[in-house]
Amino acid sequence: MGKGVRAVFFIVLALSLVSFLALPAFADRPAEGPGKWLQEVGVITGFVSGELKHQKDFNAVVTGMRFGFDLKPFTKKMFNFEPKGLLELVYEPFINTITHPDGNVELGLPFFFKYAYPLTSKFYPFIEVGTGPYYMSLSTYEQSTQFNFISQGGAGFSYFIKDDMSVNLEYRRRHVSNASIKEPNGGLDADVYIIGLSWYF
Repeated sequence: MGKGVRAVFFIVLALSLVSFLALPAFADRPAEGPGKWLQEVGVITGFVSGELKHQKDFNAVVTGMRFGFDLKPFTKKMFNFEPKGLLELVYEPFINTITHPDGNVELGLPFFFKYAYPLTSKFYPFIEVGTGPYYMSLSTYEQSTQFNFISQGGAGFSYFIKDDMSVNLEYRRRHVSNASIKEPNGGLDADVYIIGLSWYF
């Protein structure tokens, strides 16, 4: 467990440094001050539901935050491409409470690539896909390690209740495995239902 926690820490630190150091270099705007390249901060909650072979069904309550970084300055500078809507690199640190089969926790720092298209000035459907480090205190038959990687893909929509605030609803399918670090590595699949609130700068 100690090695897994240390690995999560160093991976999270490396990803954070890459984000904060690299993205401003591609932006046409200076990186100082809020709202220059960090454009979204949000909170999320929801429910996770999956199946385990030799234990009761897996359920967890979602508790996390979102930090969305504007990728359009990067795509414009590198590829001369600036899509309509929102194109973001999103980091989503979470600490979820596992309620079944036993009381445990899961935590991680996945990153997502998100694209949201404005159908109206208030309604933005979006898709996002990502992966990242993950740790679960629950021991399962499927996984020989408690340090794993969590890969997710999802779709949903944001509804802007104010110019700078949106309510978000999303469905995701997620897969947890250890990238064949150790066998068995059967993987854990689950459905995720999320509601959130985001503020934009």
